[in-house]
Amino acid sequence: MQIQKKEGNIFFIPLFFLSDFKDNVKSYARYSFPKTGTYAFGRLIEIDSSAGDLIEIFNYIGNIPDTKEIIIQSGKMFDPIHVSLAFSKKRWQFVFEDKTYDKNIDSDFQHITFRLGIPEAPKLWRGGVITKIDDNEANNCNEWIVYPPTKVEKMIKELKQINL
Repeated sequence: MQIQKKEGNIFFIPLFFLSDFKDNVKSYARYSFPKTGTYAFGRLIEIDSSAGDLIEIFNYIGNIPDTKEIIIQSGKMFDPIHVSLAFSKKRWQFVFEDKTYDKNIDSDFQHITFRLGIPEAPKLWRGGVITKIDDNEANNCNEWIVYPPTKVEKMIKELKQINL
């Protein structure tokens, strides 16, 4: 049974693929992913097809485990980010369902923040609510950037010093 794209579900990120930009638009629907390999893992926090799905990446790197607990208990690698093309092209696929997921409890959704807009008039997105902010607040927030899957894979490899 293939696990569907749903908030709270855990997905794998294969770190053994090429990372050329053209690989972002290639379909992996027919690719048979092995259970063993160098994978990173993440969780879908919020689905947003127009502005990029909100995800978090965990510290666990390795084979696809038998349960999601080893992934979640490893902690988060970095602040949540937005991605596009990763799921639609099946490059990243869901491996664990989480029917009890609560984005406020499990992902601290209400405190996730991004800076929006132009520098002269910055706005803050926090937990789905957009407000005006001053320059000092704007400088302390991550910018809302939508990353392609290959860029996220490269970020993980660099952070974890993985050479494949």
